[in-house]
Amino acid sequence: MSLDTSSVPELSGQQRRCHLLLMLYAPTRKVQLETISQLNRVDLPTTRQDIAEVASEIQRFHHLDLTITPANQCHIEGTTLNQRLCLLHWLRRGLRISPDFVEQTLSVWLQEALTPLQYGELLGDQPALLSLIDDCEAMLQRSFSERDKRFLLIFLQYCLWQHHCQQHPRFAPHQQHWLQQKSEHQAARHLTLALKKHFGITLNSPEQNFLTLMFTLIKTHSYDSSNSQEDLRLMNEIEQLVARFQDLSGMTFSSKEGIVGQLFAHLAPAIERCHFNIGIDNLLLEEVVRMYPRLVRTTHEALSDFEIAYGITLSQEETGLVAICFGAWLMQGNSLQEKQVLLLTHNDSALEQAVEQQVREATLLPLNIKYQRLDEFERDGPEAGIELIVTPYPVKNAQSHLSVIYIALPLQKAQRKEIRVMLEKTDQPINTPEAEPGDARK
Repeated sequence: MSLDTSSVPELSGQQRRCHLLLMLYAPTRKVQLETISQLNRVDLPTTRQDIAEVASEIQRFHHLDLTITPANQCHIEGTTLNQRLCLLHWLRRGLRISPDFVEQTLSVWLQEALTPLQYGELLGDQPALLSLIDDCEAMLQRSFSERDKRFLLIFLQYCLWQHHCQQHPRFAPHQQHWLQQKSEHQAARHLTLALKKHFGITLNSPEQNFLTLMFTLIKTHSYDSSNSQEDLRLMNEIEQLVARFQDLSGMTFSSKEGIVGQLFAHLAPAIERCHFNIGIDNLLLEEVVRMYPRLVRTTHEALSDFEIAYGITLSQEETGLVAICFGAWLMQGNSLQEKQVLLLTHNDSALEQAVEQQVREATLLPLNIKYQRLDEFERDGPEAGIELIVTPYPVKNAQSHLSVIYIALPLQKAQRKEIRVMLEKTDQPINTPEAEPGDARK
């Protein structure tokens, strides 16, 4: 294949990294560092940096290692299942951001590998394969987009090439059980039988399970269009999750349907990610945990029954995204804005940080905590817009009409409740439970 790239425009970093990863899935080819640089039209140092970023991402999300041999050949190491799940994600990304590369490079390399096989010419018959995909679409009662169909065609060809090479995914017993009870399993079984009938290809049970997982992972989860028993069960579990969160927090959501719908779109794929150990990004996690510790803790407690129902343990990243959803709906439903809180500082930064953390622990709602030195506050008073003042230091001659809450650590339960009431003071009533989430374990 020619590597002439003279007409290729400059690529973005995201496109380069996607090309790089997809090249590593080229059948029968050893991908050289120089080949990657030439196809992406960048120098070797840039390629090495791209490799480092891709290596970090696929290790974090799919538990794979990207290595470079002494001969400057790049390859991916890891289980067949994790490698396929990684390709599933990146091929869909590639068809979105760089479809020409997928069609003109990866697809061509795949065809070169399939052609010499006994059934290679049959697999190259794209209309026949697309007809089988249309049958699955009807069985699943879904509508595949043209991009979905291109993905399924290319990805299916890759899986069949791996099947020929005896590179099969392995599933743990609980994963097999989970897949075999899904509605997608019937479509996978139909496709397996059709491949045997039309192409003479006999897939084993692990391959049929993987086809089930493939159809599951490309599903677009919509609360409005869900009618399968699996989706109805999920709706019911989410409704119970929302009710439990409201009981624990003492707050209510203005639109039950709205929050259930949003959680449905997140938790449906999250369940699959947990069952198959697929990671997810949550760049806001550290900030959310620091700024809204009580919200995260309450979310975690509310999710316990949901996790038991599905036999999973949600990661911190997944839990953090659920917490963000809950927090956003609390603000929207109650027309709440960030409470403007002033923390008085003096000469003990560790104490001040501990007090700030205790204040944040007192409420699920967002706080904007500002700082002012004690002597400046006693002289000038607070700036405009402050709604509540907290301090770990005694205050003299306070030039303010606002309440000043003196906090002595450790906080007693009564004072935590008092602080919460003041932080959550609003025109709408908020029910404050007698016990806080986690109190029984303290």
